[in-house]
Amino acid sequence: MHQRSNINAEPVLHIKGLDLSYATAHGRAAALTNISLSLAPGESLGLVGESGCGKSTLLKAIMGVMPSNAAIEGGQVIFKGADLVAGSKEAWRKARWAGISMIAQSALNALNPVRRISAQIAEAILTHKSMPKSELRARICHLFEIVGVDPERIDDYPHQFSGGMRQRVLIAMALALEPSVVLADEPTTALDVIVQDQIFNRLRALRDELDFAILLVTHDLAVVIENCDRIVVMYGGMIVETGPTREVVRAPSHPYTLGLRNALPRLGVDYEPIAIPGRPPDLVDPAPGCRFAARCPFALPVCRVVTPDLLPSTPDRAARCHRAGEMETLASLAGKVETWNRVGDLANAP
Repeated sequence: MHQRSNINAEPVLHIKGLDLSYATAHGRAAALTNISLSLAPGESLGLVGESGCGKSTLLKAIMGVMPSNAAIEGGQVIFKGADLVAGSKEAWRKARWAGISMIAQSALNALNPVRRISAQIAEAILTHKSMPKSELRARICHLFEIVGVDPERIDDYPHQFSGGMRQRVLIAMALALEPSVVLADEPTTALDVIVQDQIFNRLRALRDELDFAILLVTHDLAVVIENCDRIVVMYGGMIVETGPTREVVRAPSHPYTLGLRNALPRLGVDYEPIAIPGRPPDLVDPAPGCRFAARCPFALPVCRVVTPDLLPSTPDRAARCHRAGEMETLASLAGKVETWNRVGDLANAP
């Protein structure tokens, strides 16, 4: 998505120092630690990281739909100047869908299979505003039109649509109350690449037309490059790098971002993507220091003891790494498979 928003404008959504944990059978799991980010009106922000890093948990926290074993332990979720965490459940309910809506990861799970689509979208609308039946149906038909689905199909059931059409229906539902912020949780995961491209093209066009901001969650760096103005890289429940997407991808300031970039295919080059060895940290009992240190080929002794701060390198970029200033030099080493193999050898040593 091309840059349309004014990042200097007052944020429509501002997360400040958010801490969230899950109560598990093995103890408290620190799912989110000191998460801070902002979203300007009309902006598209990509949240990238591997499974289990806290991306979807953050979206649920923003929506106020955490599971019963989750607890926000600190921080703020500020929407249009009001802190939803400190406010009432009713204030959060009013913001949900009307102000902040969500496109779920799987349309099959998000849609009720035994209810007509029209009834499901109508319920979302009528929860927040009353509307005559004729106006309601006209509104649902219009939503189908803008997402590229035949309005005559509003009374069909979910199973009567293809995967791509179901995902368009979820986008229609998310836009039903003209929200200021749309959270998109891996919205094209189960779709083939051609349909994925169609969905993102439609989402970009709708953002341009309706002027909502998007927070897009994905594990695919290429999707963020194609669709987002700015990027936030998460690892182990923490933000490790943030900045304008193209700048961050061109010259990462964190080894994890370098590792993600290694997984991108390169046109016209005989190149085998390099995997990051090892596995994410245990969030019930995380090791001291940097959470990526055990998988990092550039870790120093201090990295295993002191957790680095998320420090700015320019007015619009920041990274959580003791060696962020050296990353331009280290980048050439990060592009070699043997650099990462050494980490894997150490992890597998007896």
